[in-house]
Amino acid sequence: MSIQLVRLLASRFGTGALLAAAVSAPAAAATVSGGAMTVNFDRNALAAAIAIDETPAPAMYLEEFFDAPASRSRSYNQILEDHLVPGSGEIPATGLALAVNPSQVGNLTGRRSKPTTIDFDPANFAATVNGAIGLAGVFRFRVDTGTNFNRILSGDYTLEYDAANIDAASGRSGWSLYNHVSFRAESFNLFNVVMGLDSDSFSLSGDLGLGEGYDHLNGSRGAIVGNFNLQTAVVPLPPAFLLFAAGLAGLGIGRSGVGRNA
Repeated sequence: MSIQLVRLLASRFGTGALLAAAVSAPAAAATVSGGAMTVNFDRNALAAAIAIDETPAPAMYLEEFFDAPASRSRSYNQILEDHLVPGSGEIPATGLALAVNPSQVGNLTGRRSKPTTIDFDPANFAATVNGAIGLAGVFRFRVDTGTNFNRILSGDYTLEYDAANIDAASGRSGWSLYNHVSFRAESFNLFNVVMGLDSDSFSLSGDLGLGEGYDHLNGSRGAIVGNFNLQTAVVPLPPAFLLFAAGLAGLGIGRSGVGRNA
């Protein structure tokens, strides 16, 4: 419904007609809010999936994990340099929670964390899903290059769905995690996914496979390097035009000619 039509309905027929028209306007049915994606890396599988390996150290390992609070309070340079755990050794790589972002986010210098913009009809998810789930958190990996240039940042993810990526033979789903630290890259493809969806909750679980974002490290694309579990809540989206019409009614738009000229 165009703004011109809204004005025409309001001026000629009053707010009641505008509300009736708004009710008939199509709208997205739901989005998600809160919760987290918990990631568990298999440290041996991760190391085996990366071809660069110059010393006896693992080819790639997790050095730091900045969860939502730690990530949101740091600039890009701080994410690159800060040590939550002293030293540059390997840290445990399981139980790592990436928080679901709200619909609006703020970023410090050099950061590119993304908001949650996903919407869908719960009754027909695959055909209607649009947008992405923003996730807060950054991984810092060490890669065994044999030089000081061996840190890789991956995070500020968006979780996105594209049915064209489904491959039944390999178990690849339509879901992928896209990195947004410094640049957008397809970091992980999600395999063997089980989805749960009802009027209150939305969940995904399955395996993490290396995406094309690790090709520059001679990564083995599609190699399973861990698993994940996403739990979040479904939130209905009211019709946008109904909200707009209600706002107009609150302002008194759509009164009689006498009211408009008073």
